[in-house]
Order: sequence, then C-alpha cells, then structure tokens
Amino acid sequence: MTTVMEALPARPRKASASRRRRHQHQLGYRLHQIAPGAATILVTPIWTDATGATERTYLARALGVDGQIIKFAAGGSQRIAALLQGAYPGADWDRPQTWTAETNTVTVRRPMSNADMRAAIQRLTVREAGLEAELAFERERNFELTTARDYADTAAAGYIDRTGLEAS
Repeated sequence: MTTVMEALPARPRKASASRRRRHQHQLGYRLHQIAPGAATILVTPIWTDATGATERTYLARALGVDGQIIKFAAGGSQRIAALLQGAYPGADWDRPQTWTAETNTVTVRRPMSNADMRAAIQRLTVREAGLEAELAFERERNFELTTARDYADTAAAGYIDRTGLEAS
C-alpha cells in the first residue's frame, strides 16, 4: 500500500496570454460564486511548519461593499488563491494581495502607516466607549426587569410586608 501525498506547485501556474485574459474576464463571476457580494478579497500567504517541512498556504478574507466579512465554504481560500494566481501569475504571491471587484485588479497590500494605526485606534476607542455604555444600559435594564419580576412573584405569594407603606 502506497501513501499518496498531495503535491502543491511551488509557483503559480502559468498560462498563455489569451487564457490569462479569459481567466481575468471570468474572474469576477468565479469569485462571486465562492464569496457572493465580495467587493474586495485579501489573499495572504501563510507558511506553516506542522509536519517539519515548511508549506505555503493561503488565507483569503472577502469583504462586502459595507465592509462586513463574507463567509464562504471550507476550502474557499485555496480556490480563491488558485483563481487569482491563474489570472495574475506575474503578481508576487509571497506578499499579501488585494483583489478589487470594481477594477478587477490585484494590488500588493501596503502596510499600515503610523497615522493609519493611530486613526484606527481612535475609532476603536470611540466604538469601545459606545459599546460599554450600551452594555451598562442593558445590565441596568436586566436588573430592573429582574427586580420587578421578583416583586411580582413575592406579592402574588403574599410575602410583602406592607406595614409602613400604607398611608394612615
């Protein structure tokens, strides 16, 4: 009995210019079958060392027009990476790439600058304060509802001492 190991190519597949143009023309349709409604897709190479030999796999994240993450089936990252590599074999697939549906282009993802990071931290700080206020409101509301329910239960059972509450 022979064990068959899956062989992944070391380099993205190459294609003729006409086949590459056809892949690029059909790319949007094929990617939307995997991640419906995707406006941008980020493909990031990840090197793993699980079995002792370093392997490169790809992680894809699809974002809709509103910036929400679009979930897709298992194996979608590999299929998306294969489609993009077939359409754009000249891209540097050792670096993160971003595909944009509007222009049907792949660009190298630029690293965030310090100003971008500060702006993101500021937005997250404001969002955190809003979420904390919302959480405090819901906790208080839950306490009020629990207290009212407890009062109603004890009143129905006749356990409430009303001496001092009644006007004389």
